[in-house]
Amino acid sequence: MELRDLHSLIGIAETGSLSGAARKLNLTQPALSASLKRLEQELNVLLVRRHSRGAALTEEGKYVLQKSYHIVRDVAEVVSVVDGLAEEPIGLVRLGLPTTIAGGLIPEFFPMLRSRYPQIRLNIIEAMSGRLAELLQLGDIDLALLFDIQPMSGLRSEPILKEKLCLLVPSDHPMANKPGVRLDEITQLNLVLPSSANSIRKHINAACEAEGLSLNVVADIDSFPGLVSLVKGGHCTILPTYLAMQQAHQGKIVALDIMRPNLEWTIHLASRHDATRPRASLVTGQLLTQACKTLVQDGIWPGEIINRA
Repeated sequence: MELRDLHSLIGIAETGSLSGAARKLNLTQPALSASLKRLEQELNVLLVRRHSRGAALTEEGKYVLQKSYHIVRDVAEVVSVVDGLAEEPIGLVRLGLPTTIAGGLIPEFFPMLRSRYPQIRLNIIEAMSGRLAELLQLGDIDLALLFDIQPMSGLRSEPILKEKLCLLVPSDHPMANKPGVRLDEITQLNLVLPSSANSIRKHINAACEAEGLSLNVVADIDSFPGLVSLVKGGHCTILPTYLAMQQAHQGKIVALDIMRPNLEWTIHLASRHDATRPRASLVTGQLLTQACKTLVQDGIWPGEIINRA
């Protein structure tokens, strides 16, 4: 099946006649007729019926027409992306980072990007993971690190690393000296957590539902600094290990492993299929992945690297 034959069918559908399609595609009418005949013979079906006022697609022709639009669009996208990949990485890349990651990752990642690709200008948006997924789907950002995402139209994703969630308590809390804590023990605490729209909360809720447990949440706080401040003031929360462990090292709060079950999730790099600067977005994503893995290898980010075959 040749692309030019699909263009011939599209031309006939859009003009309503073979002569009109021939003019539109800058072909002779015999050449267009031959193209249509070739396509019909290959598919072994009648696609177009001619009549006194021109030509109309059969039901089979209408089906092939819709598929033809998709194929032509996909081929055009491939050409556009390949052309973009051949260019020097340059321009604006809008990157979304979750609040539980941004503060620790930016100092590692940004110097790498500036050193390797000085013509890329970075715009970093920090938000909770759920909000970043929305911005990515709307086209307001080009790339984002997201947690345990579901397949979304127009987006691609790849897993980078696995990370545990832990319980944060004040340093003077009765549980502070425990080596770890069970999920059923956490149900006895007054918790402040990200709101139910956030991926952290969804993950925690799913784990509790699987165990037949429910948490006592006294406030929904979609702010990492806000959650940490409340823990220092006497409350408890559940957060990923990365920045939580950094806060624990300052001595005012304690990070406890959650056991039975372990709460673990996967961090993905998500990007748009239709990135306007494919080369810049591609290399930015590659360096971002490298920065994450370097932090894990250096023992700064408690996690497990996912190496794809």
